[in-house]
Amino acid sequence: MEQVINRISNSDVSTWALPEGAIGRLGRGRINDLAFSPDGESVAVATTIGVWLYELATLEPIALWKTERGLVSTVAFSPDGQWIATSNWDGVIKVWDAETQRCTAKIQGTRYRNALAFSSDSRYLAASGSGYGGAYVWDAKTGMHVASFKGGAPPKKGEQAPVRFLVHFSPDGQYLAYVAGRIKLAVRHIETKEHLALLSPRKHIQGLSFSPCGRYLAVSSQNTSTNRQSTTELQVWNIDEETLEMADSDYGGDKLIPVYSSDGTLRVADLYKDKVILWDASRREQLDTFEYSGNARNAFRFSSDGQQFAIATECEMRVWHADAPLTVASHLEHTAGKVQTLFFMQDGKTLVSADGGKSGIMFWDVVQRRVRRTLSPANEKCVLSPCENMLAINVGENRETIEVLRAASGTPMTTLTEHKQAVTALAFSPTGEHLVSGDLEGNLCVWSVESWRELRKFIGHTTWITTLAFHPSGAKVATAARDYTARVWDFESGEQLASLPLFEASDVSLYRGDPRQIRRILNRLRQGYTDKSALHSIAFSPSGDLIAGGLYREIRLWDATTYETRMVIVPPDNCQRPYALIFSPCGRYLVSGSWWQEDHEKVPIGLWEVSTGKNIATFWSHPTDIQELAFSPDGTLLASGGFDCTILLWDMKSYLRQDSYNNV
Repeated sequence: MEQVINRISNSDVSTWALPEGAIGRLGRGRINDLAFSPDGESVAVATTIGVWLYELATLEPIALWKTERGLVSTVAFSPDGQWIATSNWDGVIKVWDAETQRCTAKIQGTRYRNALAFSSDSRYLAASGSGYGGAYVWDAKTGMHVASFKGGAPPKKGEQAPVRFLVHFSPDGQYLAYVAGRIKLAVRHIETKEHLALLSPRKHIQGLSFSPCGRYLAVSSQNTSTNRQSTTELQVWNIDEETLEMADSDYGGDKLIPVYSSDGTLRVADLYKDKVILWDASRREQLDTFEYSGNARNAFRFSSDGQQFAIATECEMRVWHADAPLTVASHLEHTAGKVQTLFFMQDGKTLVSADGGKSGIMFWDVVQRRVRRTLSPANEKCVLSPCENMLAINVGENRETIEVLRAASGTPMTTLTEHKQAVTALAFSPTGEHLVSGDLEGNLCVWSVESWRELRKFIGHTTWITTLAFHPSGAKVATAARDYTARVWDFESGEQLASLPLFEASDVSLYRGDPRQIRRILNRLRQGYTDKSALHSIAFSPSGDLIAGGLYREIRLWDATTYETRMVIVPPDNCQRPYALIFSPCGRYLVSGSWWQEDHEKVPIGLWEVSTGKNIATFWSHPTDIQELAFSPDGTLLASGGFDCTILLWDMKSYLRQDSYNNV
């Protein structure tokens, strides 16, 4: 496979294909799809940061590419090994020269997930439409449009759409099978558009495979009955006669993946939530069974000859060979969900993250850049007590329960069940004597750490608490919610001290930042328009004299005593959603992380000087929304956690004044 994609000689995977300015990456992104190379020596894995290539013999990564936009949803090799096709969440399909890794064609497909397939002669590339949207065919080399085939009406509300593998070429490359309606399959000639067959599998289609002779089409499908019990079925259709030759519904898994081997044997992978059973469907003989852990999502695939089957999760990758032992790789550091919690421990060498998926709470060694240990269960919010002996997390089916764990072992200490809706914000007080929790209904509860009794509630917010932060002294707590308010509370009494102004400021002298955007705001104010945005993040400065908040088009700084607006930092139009904020430990700098905006490949991280509002630096980082930011205690290292399920590390010493971190 060396001739297809050049191996990366650097053995430090955490440094591969980094954005400019980053010094390391923790995690390898969420897995969305995979595909075997034609020579059977490697497997390409589509992830949220790009395409990884793993050597099948060792399941070690040998390359990472297609990272300029990331968010790769599907990947496919051409049968001759000359081309690799990818599709990302924006619906952009790209064809790459496998040897030079140069993009030779760029095609606009449908958003989020295009099923991809090459014809057997590698001449054509096909992609599925959205929902029941038919199929499209292009010249694989040039990207020129060849054919479009319409599908049926889109799924109704609450109706299940097709799963995957929804386009498939006949062995001679002349015909394409595709979903043509809710329970319809069409087989049509590529050039003449003539219908060869219109089939009715009667269920939601999961997989397709032509027999080597081209006369038969294997179809796997799923039906959900009124009692919500799903059944899967394997059907074999005679295409010439448009007749159902065989139907077998004795499989018990959630998904069926069919493939014809080169000798005409029909094999099936029967996927359960924790195991795979491989069958010779022609003889109804079980070939093998193996277990797996984690969420496979859509990352499972037979090789084109049916001799290998791979399944990948956030925990592991397993590859079955028809005539060899199972190959297993664990701890691949492909996480399951977006980074929703991120903080450094006091040693400055340990970074803690949680993603709301099945990855659990991960303790990263930032020196070795690997996972040191993991605690379960899965959660979205996770906070560490100041003495670092307790973790508070939200758990439960709807994340409505707070569980307190011993940080060293992960064993439970207590469970708090006051909230009836999802817990959306958590924070320990600076002294570690209290825990504050906010939920989806706007409830704010204060808990005694000594007794774990609820001491009081803060009454004011009416809906989802998005963020909360303590004053360094612990005397105040600031909160923000989706009710378009941000409030400051006296922590002891529960009295509301202030409601922070969120309307656009009318004082021209307060504005700093992009001149064009400032003029736009001032023009709106002169015309009598004012906007009030929801606050997505809130933070006190280390000295406690300022409060910072991230709004839709600006970063707002308030006086933490008078609660008046001190400064409005207006980022340029490509950084207009600075929803993640953090002060540097010295308090002289503020870092903002934005959410993705259309037509941009990367998302910016802005470094701002607090006293002047000046932009010191901008890093183009993750391919999508930045969820969390964290500074090391000495201020020399910044970590950014993204919706792409990875963490990037940034060396801040060259950007901050030396005395800013020497005296921390």
